[in-house]
Order: sequence, then C-alpha cells, then structure tokens
Amino acid sequence: MYELGVKVRNYKCFKSESGFEELKRVNLIIGRNNSGKSALLDVIEIISKGEYGYDQTTWRGKKEPEIIFNTEIEESVTSRVFSDSTSGGEIGGNHGAYGRQYIGRNLTWLKSGKSETKILTCDDTNINPPIAKSGVYSTHLSDAMPIPIEGKIFRRVSAERDIAPEISKDGKIEISPNGVGVTNAIQCFINKSSLSSAIVETEILDALNEIFSQDAIFTDIVCQLHENSYWEIFLEEEHKGRIALSKSGSGIKTVITVLASLFLIPKLENKPLRDYIFGFEELENNIHPALLRRLNNYIYRSAERNDFIYFLTTHSNVLIDQFSKQKDAQIVHVTQYDGVSSCYTAKTYIENNGILDDLDVRASDILQANGIIWVEGPSDRIYLNRWIQLWSDNKLKEGTHYQIIFYGGRLLSHLALKEVDILENGISMLNANRNAIILIDSDKKTKSTRINETKRRIKTEFSERKSLCWITKGKEIENYIPSDVVNSFWNVKESKQVPEYESFFDHLDKVSTNEGKKYSAKKPLLAENIISRMTKENMKNIMDMDERMRKVCSEIKKWNS
Repeated sequence: MYELGVKVRNYKCFKSESGFEELKRVNLIIGRNNSGKSALLDVIEIISKGEYGYDQTTWRGKKEPEIIFNTEIEESVTSRVFSDSTSGGEIGGNHGAYGRQYIGRNLTWLKSGKSETKILTCDDTNINPPIAKSGVYSTHLSDAMPIPIEGKIFRRVSAERDIAPEISKDGKIEISPNGVGVTNAIQCFINKSSLSSAIVETEILDALNEIFSQDAIFTDIVCQLHENSYWEIFLEEEHKGRIALSKSGSGIKTVITVLASLFLIPKLENKPLRDYIFGFEELENNIHPALLRRLNNYIYRSAERNDFIYFLTTHSNVLIDQFSKQKDAQIVHVTQYDGVSSCYTAKTYIENNGILDDLDVRASDILQANGIIWVEGPSDRIYLNRWIQLWSDNKLKEGTHYQIIFYGGRLLSHLALKEVDILENGISMLNANRNAIILIDSDKKTKSTRINETKRRIKTEFSERKSLCWITKGKEIENYIPSDVVNSFWNVKESKQVPEYESFFDHLDKVSTNEGKKYSAKKPLLAENIISRMTKENMKNIMDMDERMRKVCSEIKKWNS
C-alpha cells in the first residue's frame, strides 16, 4: 500500500529499531500478551497526528524516542527541493541536475521531538558532493519526504470493549475505542432528523446480515428507552423476535463496534473512509473462529473499496491462516526477552511456524497429532512404536502425540521438507504437518559406502529446519534387532549380533535355515512376532539406538509441550 518503512526506537518496550518494513493494506501484529503489540499501534497514531513529542514516561531509558522512516526518493520530492534556477554554492553546478541524481535512491531519516528531521543514511553513491556535504539540502530533503499516513485519522477498537445501555447526551456524539458511545450514536442516527437513519437501519443491518449470514438473520435494529432513561439497542431476529443487545453475546457486540467505526464515525466527522487508519485490537476475544473470518473478510473488502489501511493485533491462528499468503497483507511478529521487545516481518513458512510456536498453536487443537514421523513402510512403524513405548515409559502414544506416515521407499525422491511456494517440483512434507521426523535406511554395505543423493538432500533439508533426520547407522532398521531377541524367538544359543552392514535376513539364514528367506518377504509379520521381546536393556547398546531414541522422544515431547 505504502512503500514506506516505519520503525521506532527508545519507545516503551522497544529499545532498538523495530516496526514495519513497509505498510500494507492489512498489517497483522502477532505476539504474546505484553510483548509490545499495542505500542506499535501507538507509533502509528503518533505519526498520523504528526506530533512527535513524547511523554517522558514512554522513553526507554534516558533517550527520547525516535521514529525512523525509509523509502525511495521520488521525482516529485527532488523537483520541490532542488531548483533548476539555482547553481553554485556547495553543489557547484546546477542544483536541479544535482537533485535528479537522487531519484529512485533510498533514504532513511528520523523524526523526534517537535517534528525535527534528520537524515540517517542516503544512497548517494557516485553523487558529488554527498548529501551530508550539500549544505541546507541535507535538511530540506528529509523535511520534504512525504509520510502518507501523516494527517490520517487514527481510530482504535480496544481489546477490552462492550456496548451497554446509555443515557442520551446532548452535544457532540462520540464513540470511544472501548465501545462507550455506540448506543447513544445509534439511537441518535435512528431518532434525529439531522442524521440519516438509513445508515443504521439499512447499511449496518445489511453488513450484520452479511457477517452473520450462516448464524442469524436480523430484520431490524431499533433503540428503545427504558424507564430509567437509558437507551438500549435491540436486534429483531427472524424466528426469535426482538432481543436486547445486553442479553446477546460478546461476539455481536464486537461486530457492531467495528461497524460503528466503519459507518458512523466517518459520517459524524464528515470524512471519507480513505482518510482513516484503523487499529483493531484482538477482535477474536469471545468470538467464534468462523465469525472472525467473516468479520475480517468484511473489513478487508471495505478497505479495498474505500482505500484505507488497517492494523490488527491478535493471538489468533485464524488470522494467520487468512492473511499469510495475501500479497497486500503482512504479518509482524513481536517478541519480548528480558523486558525488551523486537519484531520482524514473517515472510517464510519457517517464520510463520515460529509464530505458531510462540502462540502455542498445536495440531491437536483441531484433533490432529502434533507431529509426523515419516518411515519407509509398515514394519518400520511397528518397530518404532515399540521403541517409543520403551524410551518414553509408555507415555507417548501414536495418534495423540505423533502420527507415523509411510513414504514408500523410492517415493522419497518426490518429497521435500520445503515450503510449497518455493518447491520447484515434488510434494512438500510441510503440508502434512509442520513438525516432522524422518527415519531412513542407509542401505550401506560397508562403512565407506556413501548414502545416495536423495537421502543426502533430505538430511540437508531436515538439518536446515532443525528437524530430526535419522539415517540408520547400519544397513537397515532390522540391523537394530538384538541378538537376545533372535536367540529367544528362534530358540538358539548365543547367536552373534548382526553386523552393521550385513543384511539381517542373510544373517538370519545362517542362524536358522531358510528363516531369513521366509521373513524377507514378510517384514511386518517378523516385526509383529518379535517386538514384545525387545526391551530397553537389550537394545540401548546397539549402535546409536539409545542416542537416537532419546532424540526422537525429546522431539515428540517438544511438539506436545
């Protein structure tokens, strides 16, 4: 929307530069409670008013807050600042020609105190003299840089809000961020001849029905005066009759508060919607996810039609899903450590993944397992479930804490642990679940044998995401089967442990004639027959088994917090 970077430092919880790399139509601010989300809205409000003086209680330490802007210099700016009719001085030549060299160059400047401006950096490569030695132009240039949101009207809807019955007030009609004044405003629009009742009775009513389309049908909005002189909003609902808003849920009050901001406030202030910036705080409070989606769809379409930008502070994964892939929307993640906040714009799957972790969003919230373990086939699943049972003391369960999925041997070449939007071909494993472990047979026949290219690629991709890729130390998963289990099941005495790089089934044929040949085609049956004989004690010293299983269980516990 506006290719303008806006950042702040030394303000409240923000010590170093933090904020927005640019301003888009939808600016979603996500973070934990008290991380600094509302402070970013404060910054936008300060800029909109164009008043850069700060109460000392907002200072971070002893330094006055500074708001930092960044954008490209446009021709409209250079033509105002550098005159073609002026030559000489520090510039030497024609000042207009000198200024035109800055068109398209990047400028970073700050405002602090009483709108004082100062250039921080300027791309003046190969421009002589540089901007710092251009005399008054170093100040004039930053003074002339446009800040499109200056002069806009910032309107907020607070996280703590309500619409209650109110006594009619004479004079100016005002609506507060917390919903105070909405009842009085609506009754005035309905009852005063100087205001248009159609804005409430038609426009807001239509908007309510659009947003609540799947939940309710409203036929009228009225305001009635109680005997105690308090006005109250009533909604006429099909098949239910007239219901007082005070008897309705918080969700409908939130929707009406938002609609009052979009419809009533601009009419009361006689301004078009494009002159406004809205800051909606935690609209998800006491509102159903489906209703939240429809409300935000309505706000977004209104922003498109009326050309305004808005900011949403939220903890809701619903909004992340709604806006994470929208070109005119951005997600800014605010975090706090030791009382100091910082933020970044989430542009990749991994960064969005970090947001979900910060908000403690889990797949189990929608009745799905919180992570996936990818294995080649059914026998691997049987072994791994038994081992997880042993190493977790029977606390981790498939279907609840994790789910095992088969990738089917050679099909591994078609899978990748990459974001779907940067995957050139193949299938993104991240689409199945953002938490993943993979177990792969090395198929090594000697210690010096290299694993194939596909397995090396998968290992690299898992490593980049700090996910666990377990490539068996021996040839196959069966090389982890303890000799104690072989001795017990086949009733033989003191067979040797299968060597790391030998086929278990060839080894088994040496222990018990034709048993290897029999079970090589029935691997799941073998696994089912022998897992009960596997114990942590007879397995933990086999190759890297103990180390790997500790990591597997640790990862699963991490997925499930």
